[in-house]
Amino acid sequence: METNAFSEFCSQIRSPLLEEYNGIWPRDPFIRASKLTQLIASYLTRPFKFEYSNGRVGNIYAPEDTPVTCVNLVRGILNLLQITIKKSQNAYDLQEAGIGGVCLTRYVIQEDRRNNRVFMTKTKDLNDCQDKVVKDIGMTYIRSCPSCPLKENIVKGTAAFTYKLKYADSGTLITEAVSQQVYQISPFNEPAGFADMEARQELTLVEVKNERVSPPEIQLQNCGGLPYHFPPLLLQMPIQLIKTKNPEQRIVETLQQVIQDNQQELHGDAPYKFLELIQLFRVASPDTLESVFKQFSDKPYHRIWLLSGITMAGTVDSLKFLKLRIRNDDLKYIEALLTVSVALHLTKADSHSIAVAADLVTSSRLERIPMLRQIAYLGYGSMVERHCSLASSCPNEALQPLHDLAAEAASKGNEDDIVLALKAIGNAGQPASLKRILKFLPIFSAGASNFPVHIQVEAVMALRHIGLKDPRKVQDILLQIFVDHSLSPEVRMISCVVLFETGPALPLVTTVANVILKETNMQVASFVYSHMKALSRIGVPCFYNVSAACNIAIKLLSPRLDRLNFRYSKVIPLGGYYSRYRGGAFGKIFLINSPRTMFPSALISRLIVNYAGATTSLLEVGVRAEGLTDVVRKQNIPFAEYSTYRKIKEIGKTLLGWRELPSENPLLSAHVKLFGQELAFADINKDLIQQAMKLVAGPADRHTWLKKVIHQIQNGIAERWIQPLYSGEFRHIVPTIVGLPLEYSLYTTALARTTARVDVKMSPPLSGDFRPSQLYESNLQLRADISPSIYFNTVAMMGINTEYFQSSIEIHAKLRVQAPLKFDAKIDMKEKNLKIGTAPCQQETEIVMGRHKAFAVSRNIGEPGTEKKIPVLPEGAGSNMLKEHFKSSERPSREGAVTQRESSDILPKKYSYGPGQELHHSAGGKTYTQAFCVKVTRFGCQACFYRRSRDASVLKNTYFHRLIGEHEAKIVLKPARTDAAIDKIQLEIQAGSRAASKIIQVVTLESEEEDDSSPDDAVQMKLKKILGIENVFKVGNRTQRQKKGKIQMTEFRAQPNAKYPSSSSSSSSDTSSSSSSSSSSSPSSSSSSSPSSSSSSSPSGKRVKNQDKTLQPGNRDESSSSKRSSSSSSSSSSGDSSKSSSSSSGDSSDSSSSSRSSSSSDSGSSSSDSGSSDSTSSSSSSSSKAPRPGSRHQLRTPEIYQYRFKSAHTQEYPKKKVPGSSSATTSSSSSSSSSSSSSSSSSSSSSSSEDTNRAASRPKFLGDSKAPELAVILRAFRNDKKLAGFQLVLYTDLYSTRPRIQVFVSNITGSSRWKICADASVINAHKAASYLKWGQDCQDYRISSELVTGRFADHPALQLKLEWPKVPSRLKSFASWFYTLIPGAAYMLGWSEIQHKNPSQQAKLIVALTSPRTYDFVAKLPELTIYNRALRLPLSLPVGPSPPASAPQAPIWNFFSEAPSAVMEHLKAYCSVSQDKITTFNEVQFNYSLPTNCYHILAQDCSPELKFLVMMKNAEESADLKAINIKLGSHEIDMYPANGLLNLMVNGVETPVENITYTSDLDTSLMISSEKKGLSLVAPDYGIDKLYFDGRTFKVQVAFWMAGKTCGICGKYDAENKQEFQMPSGYVAKDAVSFAHSWILSEKPCAGACKLQRSLVKLEKTIRLEGEDSKCYPVEPVLRCVKGCSATETTPVSIGFHCLPADSAASLVEGQKKLDQKSEDIQDTVEAHTACSCEELQCIA
Repeated sequence: METNAFSEFCSQIRSPLLEEYNGIWPRDPFIRASKLTQLIASYLTRPFKFEYSNGRVGNIYAPEDTPVTCVNLVRGILNLLQITIKKSQNAYDLQEAGIGGVCLTRYVIQEDRRNNRVFMTKTKDLNDCQDKVVKDIGMTYIRSCPSCPLKENIVKGTAAFTYKLKYADSGTLITEAVSQQVYQISPFNEPAGFADMEARQELTLVEVKNERVSPPEIQLQNCGGLPYHFPPLLLQMPIQLIKTKNPEQRIVETLQQVIQDNQQELHGDAPYKFLELIQLFRVASPDTLESVFKQFSDKPYHRIWLLSGITMAGTVDSLKFLKLRIRNDDLKYIEALLTVSVALHLTKADSHSIAVAADLVTSSRLERIPMLRQIAYLGYGSMVERHCSLASSCPNEALQPLHDLAAEAASKGNEDDIVLALKAIGNAGQPASLKRILKFLPIFSAGASNFPVHIQVEAVMALRHIGLKDPRKVQDILLQIFVDHSLSPEVRMISCVVLFETGPALPLVTTVANVILKETNMQVASFVYSHMKALSRIGVPCFYNVSAACNIAIKLLSPRLDRLNFRYSKVIPLGGYYSRYRGGAFGKIFLINSPRTMFPSALISRLIVNYAGATTSLLEVGVRAEGLTDVVRKQNIPFAEYSTYRKIKEIGKTLLGWRELPSENPLLSAHVKLFGQELAFADINKDLIQQAMKLVAGPADRHTWLKKVIHQIQNGIAERWIQPLYSGEFRHIVPTIVGLPLEYSLYTTALARTTARVDVKMSPPLSGDFRPSQLYESNLQLRADISPSIYFNTVAMMGINTEYFQSSIEIHAKLRVQAPLKFDAKIDMKEKNLKIGTAPCQQETEIVMGRHKAFAVSRNIGEPGTEKKIPVLPEGAGSNMLKEHFKSSERPSREGAVTQRESSDILPKKYSYGPGQELHHSAGGKTYTQAFCVKVTRFGCQACFYRRSRDASVLKNTYFHRLIGEHEAKIVLKPARTDAAIDKIQLEIQAGSRAASKIIQVVTLESEEEDDSSPDDAVQMKLKKILGIENVFKVGNRTQRQKKGKIQMTEFRAQPNAKYPSSSSSSSSDTSSSSSSSSSSSPSSSSSSSPSSSSSSSPSGKRVKNQDKTLQPGNRDESSSSKRSSSSSSSSSSGDSSKSSSSSSGDSSDSSSSSRSSSSSDSGSSSSDSGSSDSTSSSSSSSSKAPRPGSRHQLRTPEIYQYRFKSAHTQEYPKKKVPGSSSATTSSSSSSSSSSSSSSSSSSSSSSSEDTNRAASRPKFLGDSKAPELAVILRAFRNDKKLAGFQLVLYTDLYSTRPRIQVFVSNITGSSRWKICADASVINAHKAASYLKWGQDCQDYRISSELVTGRFADHPALQLKLEWPKVPSRLKSFASWFYTLIPGAAYMLGWSEIQHKNPSQQAKLIVALTSPRTYDFVAKLPELTIYNRALRLPLSLPVGPSPPASAPQAPIWNFFSEAPSAVMEHLKAYCSVSQDKITTFNEVQFNYSLPTNCYHILAQDCSPELKFLVMMKNAEESADLKAINIKLGSHEIDMYPANGLLNLMVNGVETPVENITYTSDLDTSLMISSEKKGLSLVAPDYGIDKLYFDGRTFKVQVAFWMAGKTCGICGKYDAENKQEFQMPSGYVAKDAVSFAHSWILSEKPCAGACKLQRSLVKLEKTIRLEGEDSKCYPVEPVLRCVKGCSATETTPVSIGFHCLPADSAASLVEGQKKLDQKSEDIQDTVEAHTACSCEELQCIA
């Protein structure tokens, strides 16, 4: 039949056969699925009808009750008949329709004319389709990258068809059609790590009959065309196959089984049973849901599983069920929150579910529950997004509830509802909502400027998702917001964030950069620059275009913006992208600062995940704070009631355009987004804060809720909770050529379970007038048995999934964590005592268990409840090939007992596998096991870790092959054998004065005070002193150590008479070492100077011999004489001053001895100061030689690591000399005959001095003078009554001149002497030291540290020195492993490194502050030195200029006591006036002369509180002197010079100023006192930390919380330097003079001394503007003398002018104030008056 150019054909499948395969290919056979064949054959054997013409398949017709799966099987057969032939071409490409959609197809035709045959090949690229048939579930919020290359995709597919055609009289016959399809998935994008799905078809023409076939008599329905059709209902879960008939019975049975199996603990099948429940609820009818709920609603455990399953089913019926429950008030508060939120985010979005959800969110029940209403609207917005993402346009009905909410909230001015509506609209993300959003943005709506800043920010944030759908329109809106300087900086910065998320092109990015070039707001400039810089570093393919555009556009901007500190807004990038695996994660932290705070007012952190060319915003957390500083510091001071408040307000009115800053409503808000959708947010406003504060401090009746909770706990808690937390479903389904769906899916389920039994007893019991403070005086006895656990189950699947059968590869991963806790506790709050007791390990408990295994699984509906599952990597599948023995070919091989099916007829048999041959499974993976236990025998417990792993990496070493197999790991807590049974384990903590009474083992420092050296060492030292050969032994010992490979600690020095220059006072000695003519010196002179010969490394790579000086330090005269004598002799000496030289040389000798080094660190001072004076380039055992003095190489600036650190400690606290050492030194240098005796006497003196210093600074035991602060005892109560456990004792001495902390941990088991000793102390203002010892009496192992301040490369510096003379081998191995990571980390960070032989058991970290914002860093590690220069600090530090090298070095930076306060003081704002030089709070300096007799407003609180006002004018005595007036609180204070003295007047009353200390009776926070030559005022409650004035100099410092709230000539204290000259009207003046004039306080002509007033002055000259003559009027007034006065002094000022045509009728009207609202056309200079003569001024008496 011919119908519409198509011929209709009938088809019928006869004798269909389905066989199932589950085994190892090709060893195992196919198994016939008889029941499944019988079921499907009943549908397939029916007649089908299809349309066909010229190789194209049209509509397909099937019986009405035919399942979609069977129709798709027919489509698979008909897909072979889809052919497009072009007679004129033999090779061509086209987009051809098929079962998988319209995809790119290539044809190749070969014609055999002799045999009238045609061979045709057709291939399809399944990755290049115009209209691909695909179904994604759970991936709405994952955005693909269309521009990403094919290699980014982890799923790739292709299909090949081969046809044989034969010409016949009736036409062309298809005699054979063969197809083959391959889909490949590579999860890690590895070329060799992938899994394949292969589908094949073969259709052969068997017979042609010329019989007329009658059309089928049964009724057929149109099933559509050739493309694959998905079932209309939700698809069957691919990880289990269940029958859905009689769902109510199945639900009841499954629910009962779940409850029964999970009573004691979470069963292993619980996740699968929960998924089965979800699947059953998806097919259940509303009546079934109602019936099941009525059965189990009164059973709490059944109810939890029931509500969770219905909620996560995600169907329309489940949403209707929840709506009915809420309407009937059947759900508890927590149940309603969880179910509504989860249901709206998981329900399948279509027109039916949208209507139900809209009815739910607008119900009156939700109006009464604000939190539930909020969650519902957010979830509804997400539902609209999912629904509209599948359609070309979003229906108005879906968006109407959101638009209505926004309109109603705006009309009522309800800010909370406005925020909710904007967030919900943002979740929906539809372009149709643009008009509603623009109503809340000031540029696009006249009334939007009245909305607070946080609402404007929410309106901009609501454009984020819309920008992904309609980027051009959103970009236009955002760009207008960004360039508008009148908007809040925070709004502009957020618009920048959203703008870059829309993927702007290079022109738009360049426009943004061009705007920043002229930006005056440094917050915006810093934020945009750092954002563009962060984007330029992203390597994710989806952001290549934006990244490249930012990389180009950022070149337009100044790199100085990158040097701004964290006072300005920043974007901090994190993460990275790994191109090899096509995946990565990167995050951005947005720090948005407010001008009213020193710290970020908003922080948004966002994590974006990219994988295989797809991107999603995984998580976003944001916090915003506004006005919280006022809440924190609030002291209920009635500022508005003070008299000065009204005066300040009246003064402000006299300033042109002045207005106080808008009040800040305290607000703390936070939001959480998952996959870009906002799940919840919380706003804590002023009302909630006040209610909370009243609740805490209120009377007893307000704490009834707390009292109820405590009473309930006292009555005992015995509960069992179980809660399904999450069920995630991600599915990707594509059709195959045979008509079956290929699915990749991931299912994740999380379950939580907790059992708890808690009993609490309280004494004394709660009284009737209960207050929370009673809890601090109570004794609590607590007995608890708590067992929380959580279970995660994940299944990844690839295979075929239909409602009849499933065949797939599944990877199962499980993670179970449980922490059983059973303990008794006694808490005595008054005595500060806590006791916690628990039983020892009595049985094996699995704490953590993780398991992962891959299976091949097949299921079919003919055998319900059973599944065939075998491991992908079978057990014992083979042995390691390396362990196999050679087998002779003469031995007969065993024939396989199982026949195999040949895979292809094309392959010759000699190239195919035989029946007895196995494929790759013969090389089965080896099983790796690992087990180790940590035993704590004294407590009868041990923790064991077990790991078992077996994978397929033996085949190919890829991550994918490692994933395939079996992996298991677990941590088990089990009992351990003990000598005696343990009844109880107890932890007792005692703080306060009673801590000493709890000490079991007395702690002393006797063991620590012992000398570290052995008796042999002592004998050897005495022998050396007697024989006078101490130095000889030194040289010999060092030589021996050098031979043994140890490192020698010798610093090399420069001669004091060296001719070459040095870069600094320390660099010359660091960079080179010269040798004098001492090569022929006598042994006596060598002995007297105690040389130490060594070879040292230097930058030149040469070798030089160095000698070490061991003279003791003396005074300046002795130093110079020592230098002279030293230079006259032939010995080498140091180039530094004798003070530093001798200390450093002493340091060097100390550092070479590990025993002395450790003891010195132990003492905290003495010889350990050597670590502070370090010569980094002078390490021993080097093959380098320094250049000779005077060489050109020596003039080079040394590298940073070559400088020596100069300790401030050794400069301020030099080692004391023993009397007589100087004469000994002199005699030794002048006479060689007495060299031996001099050396001996010097050595003995030095030794005695060291011993004295060591004894004086040896760490004292604080327990001798202090009681312990804390005692912690952990012990086991044994049956034999013996002690077992540990004891910790803490001693502190924090308020002495040398603060110290000591901690001792002792083993109190038996006679054990094992201890841990830790000591930390601040020795003086420049040095702190600590150590950690452990072992027998703390003598086995030791780690010490020393923190010293000083100078490095002539900069203030800090050095941390670590020493580890002896540590355990395990710690050494860990350190060695960690040490191997350091060079790579340094390379990644861009730091420099050099192989340098430093001490083997020592590390030094040096930080030198080179400027307030930069520092140099040097790390000297064993064998390696790492360094970098000019690293950035987040905040500025107080670093002054470096003193000249010739200047005497004063004690350097009292770090430990002064550094914290110095940093805080440096961050505070200062404003000063000295003569005509003014420095503002933002450190902007300018010169300005104050006009005569006129008060200037220097600093004022411009917040609504108006706390203070400071004014200044020239004094009447002299123009060089100033007078100030201060208004704050109830005080008006005048400070002015008169008769050469500074006078003080408070509230009009003269007060003597000599040694004054004035404190107000009304306000104790106000204090005035004498300081130096002036007066100091302190009023911290008013925001003035300190004000100083002496008649010539003025300086004021305001509090941190005044940031952004000040105004006046001192500025706003907002770090906006470019906007510093801001006038009262808010406009920025053109120059400093105009700025200062705007803050002059005008007075009435006859009432005050100031005769200057602001007037508008017409520009006298005619301006040619835009081709015509114009007359111009100022947009701002200038100072002029009042009427009747004439100017005696003037100054030029720059102002703007608004111009009109010359023939315009407009004229300048005196007092006109509206010109400042006109546009500024030109800028010109006019004269402003600064002094007046008023001889003609007439005043009425």
